Amino acid sequence: MNPFYFKKAFTLVVCIFTFLEAKAQTDFRPGYLITTKGDTIKGLINFRSDIANAKNCVFKKDYDQEKETYTPDQIKAYRFIDGKYYISSNTFDYPIEHQTFIESASQGIISIYYYKEENKEHYFLQKDTLLIELDHHKKYAGSLSRIDYDLDKAAPEKFRGQLKYLMWDQPSLYKRIERTSCDVKDLVALAKAYQELSSPAQTYVQYVTEPAKKVKTKIGMFASGGLSHLDTPPYNMYISDYDYKKFLDFKKKSFAYEVGALIDLSFNFLGENKYFLQFAPALSFTKYKSYEELTIAPLRYSYRTDIQFTALKVPMMLKYSFYRSNASIFPYIKAGPGGAFYLTQKGVYDYRSVPLNGSASQETVYIEKFSHKYEVKPFRAYFIGGAGIDFKKGKSPFSLGVTYETGQGPIDTYRTEVLFQVGIQF
Repeated sequence: MNPFYFKKAFTLVVCIFTFLEAKAQTDFRPGYLITTKGDTIKGLINFRSDIANAKNCVFKKDYDQEKETYTPDQIKAYRFIDGKYYISSNTFDYPIEHQTFIESASQGIISIYYYKEENKEHYFLQKDTLLIELDHHKKYAGSLSRIDYDLDKAAPEKFRGQLKYLMWDQPSLYKRIERTSCDVKDLVALAKAYQELSSPAQTYVQYVTEPAKKVKTKIGMFASGGLSHLDTPPYNMYISDYDYKKFLDFKKKSFAYEVGALIDLSFNFLGENKYFLQFAPALSFTKYKSYEELTIAPLRYSYRTDIQFTALKVPMMLKYSFYRSNASIFPYIKAGPGGAFYLTQKGVYDYRSVPLNGSASQETVYIEKFSHKYEVKPFRAYFIGGAGIDFKKGKSPFSLGVTYETGQGPIDTYRTEVLFQVGIQF
């Protein structure tokens, strides 16, 4: 394959996906906001980072409507349906230096609140009428954000002392508190455990739930077809040598096709429906054609070879999806190593020699058909990369994409392939 054209194609793909990544930063999800008068307005809210969500709320009533940006002094609260809930600092009974939206992580006997700035995080706990901010100097929160604060003299467990003070009536939790980190996940779990001990009948409201830690598996199948090319060594051609392996020059690209399975292992704990480990075992069928002529007076020699290879390919790729909850089309990129086990080869080798000034009847012809099943399957390693689009439609999503493979090929060659792929998930 011409490296120049491949570089142009690769650059184009990078540009396209850089654009798509920028577009993917817009992730509008169903939600609602509460006005300063207490009215509820339903619509779509842009789901962003914790820092961005704390600064403002980007809202629109429908997908085709213009977006509007609300600051903490313009609305009381906003929430994603079955997701995060933010309240304005104007309604928060604690002095906050700058106006911000504070995330209400949970509500119960002890409620958890949180917001994040550029270089520090703030955690608040409320029990009855008492509302405190946790001091955790490693996160530079609260009063410990002073530049002149001596971190070496700071007590890193100060926030744990605050937790013990709030939960003084449940000493059985003290050991757990010693192991607790100052983050939303641990604090919510601790507050929930406290409520189960103190008042199990009381409802505990958790606005943010952690994604499932277990790896989810998605299974499908695919078919692909495209062009394959072998770069063969510059073999010398000897008249007396009929070894077909020595007379190959695959100048033309050949057609290749594959049929296989798609096995996606999704890592939701890294990002919702974004990160996958993909296995794509497939049977590959490729037929290569070689033709060479050589003139050495007084004879002209020709060598023609047709070889079809069947291989079992087993690539393992990391796949990243530009997933958005409100969309039905998700671009993706993927790349990783692969291995090919060559199962069979079959074809025809045709050798001919004819005098330059003689008649066709003086032609010497040698034709050999061969069909070989490998007892020890040759293994060839390669690299595979690809890009495409997943379409979410009904119960069986499907995908369109293209892959590029480069690496070792059969019979001591270097192989490159470009295949177009169609897949479906069950």
